Amino acid sequence: MITQYFYSQEQALFLPPEQLGGKAANLARLSREGLPVPRWWVLSTEAFALLLDSNQLSASIEARLAQVGTDSAGIDALAVQIQQQVLAAQLPAVLREQIAQALVGQDEVYFAVRSSVLGEDAQGASFAGQMDSYLFQRGLAAIEQSLLQVAASAFNARALHYRLSKGIALTDIRAAVIIQEMVEGEVSGVMFTAHPITGSRRHALISAAWGVGEGIVGGLCNTDEYSVGLFDEQIELQLADKDIAVRFDRAGGRGTLECEVDEAQRQARALTDSQVLQLRDQGQRIATLLRFPQDIEWTLRGEQFYILQTRPITRLPAPSQPTGQRLVFDNSNIQESYCGVTTPLTFSFANRAYATVYEQTMRVIGVSEGQIQAHRDMLDNMLGLIHGRVYYNINNWYRGLLLLPSFKTNKADLERMMGLTDPVDLIQDQQLSLSAKLAKLPQVLRALYQLSRGFRRMNALVGEFRQMFAEAYRSVPREQLHCLSVGELIDEARRLDRELLQRWTSPIINDFYVMMMNGRVHRCLVAAGCEQAEVLQNNLLSGEDGIESTEPTKLLLRMCAYVRTQPALQALIEQADNASLLGRIQVLDQNFYAQCQDYIEQYGDRTMGELKLESITLRQDPSFLFAILKNYLSRPDLTPQTLAANEARYRQQAEEQAFAAIAQRLGGRALRTFKKHLGKLRDAIRNRENMRLARTRMFGLYRELFLEIGQQLAMDEVLAQPRDIFYLSIDELYALNDGRAVQTELQSLVSARQAEFAGYQAQDLPHHFCTWGMVYRHNAYQYPHAPVVQVEGDIRGIGCYPGIVEEKVRLIFSPEDELSLNGQILCTMRTDPGWAPLFPTAGGILVERGSTLSHSAVVARELGIPAIVGIPGITALLQNGERVRMDGAAGTIERLDQPAASQSPVSEPEPEVAHG
Repeated sequence: MITQYFYSQEQALFLPPEQLGGKAANLARLSREGLPVPRWWVLSTEAFALLLDSNQLSASIEARLAQVGTDSAGIDALAVQIQQQVLAAQLPAVLREQIAQALVGQDEVYFAVRSSVLGEDAQGASFAGQMDSYLFQRGLAAIEQSLLQVAASAFNARALHYRLSKGIALTDIRAAVIIQEMVEGEVSGVMFTAHPITGSRRHALISAAWGVGEGIVGGLCNTDEYSVGLFDEQIELQLADKDIAVRFDRAGGRGTLECEVDEAQRQARALTDSQVLQLRDQGQRIATLLRFPQDIEWTLRGEQFYILQTRPITRLPAPSQPTGQRLVFDNSNIQESYCGVTTPLTFSFANRAYATVYEQTMRVIGVSEGQIQAHRDMLDNMLGLIHGRVYYNINNWYRGLLLLPSFKTNKADLERMMGLTDPVDLIQDQQLSLSAKLAKLPQVLRALYQLSRGFRRMNALVGEFRQMFAEAYRSVPREQLHCLSVGELIDEARRLDRELLQRWTSPIINDFYVMMMNGRVHRCLVAAGCEQAEVLQNNLLSGEDGIESTEPTKLLLRMCAYVRTQPALQALIEQADNASLLGRIQVLDQNFYAQCQDYIEQYGDRTMGELKLESITLRQDPSFLFAILKNYLSRPDLTPQTLAANEARYRQQAEEQAFAAIAQRLGGRALRTFKKHLGKLRDAIRNRENMRLARTRMFGLYRELFLEIGQQLAMDEVLAQPRDIFYLSIDELYALNDGRAVQTELQSLVSARQAEFAGYQAQDLPHHFCTWGMVYRHNAYQYPHAPVVQVEGDIRGIGCYPGIVEEKVRLIFSPEDELSLNGQILCTMRTDPGWAPLFPTAGGILVERGSTLSHSAVVARELGIPAIVGIPGITALLQNGERVRMDGAAGTIERLDQPAASQSPVSEPEPEVAHG
């Protein structure tokens, strides 16, 4: 039985792609669906193998190609040698006979002879333009010669280099050859069913020129470009000067030639709008059939479009404007807690904590279980992690507000509390019908009742919360964690989930209280016509007693007072290395050693980056404690008494100014209401700061649990280092314990993440941006508004505490930087409560990120230190040692001089891991 090698298009429909090659397999799909494809035949890949074998070429070609490996050197010369061998080969008689029999009676028909290499026109590698095609071939002799030329082109240098670039083996090259009836097109071109310039998958791009398509594929002809919508009839045309066309070489009787186009046709449209839409529809049909954007070659003769070939589009640029849901991300506030690049364990823990806490809060305000489950996607996505940095997902925070009454007012209050300075209008208050309002009324009333009840009992709730926390905190055996197994440590973490995280509603209700009271106070000051209402409000909030944010500073000042009475101890602290001080103090002064241990026990988790589990706190390294003590000892004027005097300096003046303005403009009743709201706001802020210390200590407990897990996994050689634990997620740790892990070989996972997150360190992202569709695809994370421009030498931010300071700037970003301030102006990217001990030795404070209710603003007010926050780009603009004049009331910074170029800022503005 004679093996068949040459197939008609009808026969080819039943062949597997391995025999057809890529291009013929695609033609078979189109023919099967009845698309207008010129009639064609195919010489199978088995015929290609027969051609090489019968001429004793297979083994030698494969051996020489195998020697190339992945090195392209010498490939050009090798390609020429192989092609010459193929061109000199004899076409086996069985192939010649089958071709002649199939094409009998068609001596006068012109054909195109094209390659169809296995793997060609695939989704990962198109091989576009890599192999040769021969047009307008007539007669068996011309077709047989073209077959050898196409077969030889499978080994040309272009094709071999392309294989190497795509990582495709050079050996086992198999090619089929297509013989297709020529259509002498009047207009030809290429259509992309997804736009190759803009990246839009909703628009096609059609290129069209006079003559046949060879001139377009080869880049000889200028083309008209038609951008057309796939789902509308919008067409954008770029008309070209089509001076050259490629047409049939009638004089030679074979092949093509370049022709000059008549002057009248050069500027004429190649396609009408109706033809563009007709071709667009054909392209849509093909892309839908193949379920992939297509690169289609076509030609037009008369009124009939013909499809010559199609291949998948292998690459598209990022769309100029991504499509899909718009999300708004902002970290003006949360960057205080999660500064810089944050590890996977911290983010996954924080994200899970937010979901848990806010689910409990929804229950507290009377939201039904059905509504809670309907908002599950909101709860699980309160935060985002973009290039290693933590952001609020603003969409979901606003969705939560819609569950409360007075969305518009609450939205403004939330934005003020979170420091949102950029307009966000993606979620508007719902305009409900009467029936919808009535349906929502029970939920609104429940929320009002529950919040009002919580607000009335706020002080009691705070007391209950702090007692609950103290009991749970004491229950963790911190000194014996090394005695527990990994499974027991995870059980302990889950117990904290139940006993702390799932009972964290009081801080959230208090945050609502802060938000609402802050909004009421602000609106009253504005209504009273107070100038610089923000600054005045900040001054009204200063001088509050019992704020836990300042307690570490006050305790350190009391410790300094003791040190000053012990000359030997003071000399030791001032002269010795911080890393070795604690042990030396234990030998020299047991009393002060006990004070240090007491401080570490109370505030050892309160450090720079305190909510980042990867931060090294005073419990692991007490060096930061002694750096601060040295700072304080250098300032004999800094005592608890002077600090207390500073705290109340502006409060009385602010009260006199605000009370007088409100009484005069709004009346006595409004003044009484204002005083009541101001008192409640002060209480709420004090409660918030105090409960945030509890949060800090809770994170400290989890930190020690996870560090011990890391120690044990490193001992078992599951991880290379104990701190590798921070590159796993909380869900991955729990899944490892439960038997749900999808990957148990952890080190490769950790190493990949460490490399990725290390790359994020050199990047910077704006505090606010929008994304569309998939967050991690085709989004640039760019600030969407006009940048703030420095005007006439003055830089402006948000004034938080008044006072004019003229001093040098000290840029500090981490505990590894020089911390000695001695009255200089502290300038940094962001702060959290762990920075508070640095503040007393600063003459003023400049913070790039933050709001009037951020930690830096609160602590600066309590300590009476002039401060400005929310100053875009300040850390990049100012240099270390530069003298400036800052006005904490007006929120302005004036540059007085700029240091020499050699005085540069500290090198690392956003450390991956904060140390304490």
